[in-house]
Amino acid sequence: MNKIEGFPIEFDFSKFRCISDLIYFDGPFLSHYVSEKGDDYLFYWVDRDDKFNRWIVVRVSLPTLQQYIARQIPLKDIIANPNDGYVYVMDVDNDLNYQNIHLVQPSCLPSDYLPAEDSIYEFEPMPSKDAPALMTYQVTIPYNEHGKLESLLSRIGIPIATLKKIAASAAVF
Repeated sequence: MNKIEGFPIEFDFSKFRCISDLIYFDGPFLSHYVSEKGDDYLFYWVDRDDKFNRWIVVRVSLPTLQQYIARQIPLKDIIANPNDGYVYVMDVDNDLNYQNIHLVQPSCLPSDYLPAEDSIYEFEPMPSKDAPALMTYQVTIPYNEHGKLESLLSRIGIPIATLKKIAASAAVF
């Protein structure tokens, strides 16, 4: 495996939950995970040896993840320009123990660890059994569109009490 130039850290990935394997062939190559705090992460398999499988882990925003799955942006852009400015590189043994975790600047990743320029999503997600309980949805409604939404929801039969719950938790921009 390639030498990693980064900052070694301790980080507990064991409580992350798999939402979906996005690319799978005899095992996952790219998976969507969610942290205990509800942050979305992509786990991207890049290398292996006789002891470990190596993964790049990157925190992504929900809109970025949706753009990737909708085939609007390539995976390479997500890894090369992560939300946090860095990615995690870690090794996972056969017992699923996370080891050798490093914070790495994307520019320091070995070139063969980066996806191709045209790494547009071409598959269908394979949701995990826990996915329905773990998934969250984000809806943004422009302030000047609230009346149209209320009218639409009443026409399709959503009770006003439900609408008020939705509106109370919605962000206004």
